[in-house]
Amino acid sequence: MLFQTYGDRRNPAVLFFHAMGVTGASSEPIAKYLQDRYFCILPTSTVYCEGQKYVSKLDEIRQVEDFLHRQSVERLAMVVASSIGADLAMAFLTQTKLPVEHAFFDGGQFAQIGKGTRRIMTPFLYFAIRSLYWSKGGTLKKVLWCDDDSIKPYFIAAGGKSDLYKFAAAYSGQPGG
Repeated sequence: MLFQTYGDRRNPAVLFFHAMGVTGASSEPIAKYLQDRYFCILPTSTVYCEGQKYVSKLDEIRQVEDFLHRQSVERLAMVVASSIGADLAMAFLTQTKLPVEHAFFDGGQFAQIGKGTRRIMTPFLYFAIRSLYWSKGGTLKKVLWCDDDSIKPYFIAAGGKSDLYKFAAAYSGQPGG
């Protein structure tokens, strides 16, 4: 995983989990707004990290816990998660020993989708995200029904870093996912 931080680590900590198809940088605008009062932590899943291998959801949680420990974070004021990031955040919340004051999930994907369906959907999702990179955001409205130019750079960056094997392992229910 890669970690970006904003603010003073002595301030209350806010941990962000990003949605599928974007990186931790997608939370930069709000983190920059909060940085005077909070220590904002923006991890990027190994799925989007060049040269890193996705192992499992538990490994992602371990990496987040290790980072928080190295930063001397003893409690979290809030955990914020979007879309499929809410799945990882929920796993984090059930595993962590750190006190967490608040959690905010925006559009969490908690539906139980069978492995067969996930294996069929994964290549389509992967190529949809890659198409955002290849088209420099031109397919955003067609793929995500969104034409907000302010978010295009996040999808383009993540699409350029997507690796089909890691993407499939993380999102299709394969071992380690």
